[in-house]
Amino acid sequence: MVSEREIEELRAHLPDVLRELCGATDLRRGFRCPLPGHEDRGPSAHYYENGHTVHCFGCEVTLDAFSLVGELRGIDSFPEQVRAVADLVGYRLADDGEPRRRAKPKPKPRPLFDKPKRAGGADCSEACGRAFGDLYAPGNEAGRVWLRLRGLDDRDASRWGLGFVRESKAIMGEFRVSEPGAAGFVTIPFWGADFKEARYCMLRTVPGVKNEVRNKEWRPAGIGSPLWREWLLWSGAPVVMVTEGLIDAMALDKMLRRGAEKSPVEVMALGGTSNARRLAQVLYQVPQKQRPRKIIVAMDEDDAGHDARDRICRDLNALGIAHELNPPWPDGAKDADEWLMAGRGVTWEYFEYEGSVEGSVPLYATRWL
Repeated sequence: MVSEREIEELRAHLPDVLRELCGATDLRRGFRCPLPGHEDRGPSAHYYENGHTVHCFGCEVTLDAFSLVGELRGIDSFPEQVRAVADLVGYRLADDGEPRRRAKPKPKPRPLFDKPKRAGGADCSEACGRAFGDLYAPGNEAGRVWLRLRGLDDRDASRWGLGFVRESKAIMGEFRVSEPGAAGFVTIPFWGADFKEARYCMLRTVPGVKNEVRNKEWRPAGIGSPLWREWLLWSGAPVVMVTEGLIDAMALDKMLRRGAEKSPVEVMALGGTSNARRLAQVLYQVPQKQRPRKIIVAMDEDDAGHDARDRICRDLNALGIAHELNPPWPDGAKDADEWLMAGRGVTWEYFEYEGSVEGSVPLYATRWL
């Protein structure tokens, strides 16, 4: 017999089960559904510490440590599920002297460089273009203010094709968003190399008056997530810097260019540490002559960022691609955008410049000092 105390202690080991069986290391944000039968390529699952459960908003399933192990290993009996969780996390049960039923073997791990599934969906470039115009529509000032609070000005919005929407479905019907406290959403399209097609878009929540939001970023459900500017991996670029977040990549590009039209270094973003594996998967399919000559890994300065950094470096070593680590961000900054904002008032400032949209909206740019 297994006591109720042991069951509750094992139930709290759900993060360990998610890490060991699903590779989910950062449970502070959404991650992909752990069930193999759900073709979930976006972060639609969330971990809830209070009840030690994980809920997938895509397939509407809630699991604890025991039911998750049961689903992944095909174990129907609850006592066997408890034993399997104990074996997995190294927990010694009080009746360990009794003979155990042997749990089914762990599923074989996927190969290191398996071919990534096709990412993205239908072309949403027209909707993203409308969102760019809506960024400057009367009443939508919240979107531009949100960007400026992160160091991004109107020239950046134009450079990356950023926009603003009140309703997520105005961009892609696959969005499943519930943010009653939001003023709207900044749209970040995943443009192709020619800037003519966008088959994917991410939303960043702009808080409303009460500053209460459920999730800071949203992705369309059921669609594979590409890397932001993924096409750089087969462009033959001399140097590509890879950041964790999209805003970080934009901030880093801004600092590298310092007002110039181009930088000798290109930037791209994973869009979250869960996409670290995709970087190597894509590069594995790219002919050697088309790969970047060097990749600089610039992850966040936290545990999840360090884990992603180490994973990427191992993969790049296996592929034989030259790479180096970005030094820690100066002044204790966590990421590139935090470093950019730390320089405000010292190295740069905003100013209003000539030109406007339809002659009525003042535009703002960054002046580097």
